[in-house]
Amino acid sequence: MTIYYICEYCEQVFSTVETEGQEGSVEVKGICEECAMEMGLLEPTSMGGKQYFN
Repeated sequence: MTIYYICEYCEQVFSTVETEGQEGSVEVKGICEECAMEMGLLEPTSMGGKQYFN
């Protein structure tokens, strides 16, 4: 089964997960990192040259 995570705001798929078991697909609503940052829900921090999100 494939699980598609779809952003509630921009309506883009931001993650997919393959699971064993049943065949088919499922859509799960959530918020992608880009939209979360624009809304102020995530604050970018820089550590060791890489960008991490809290």
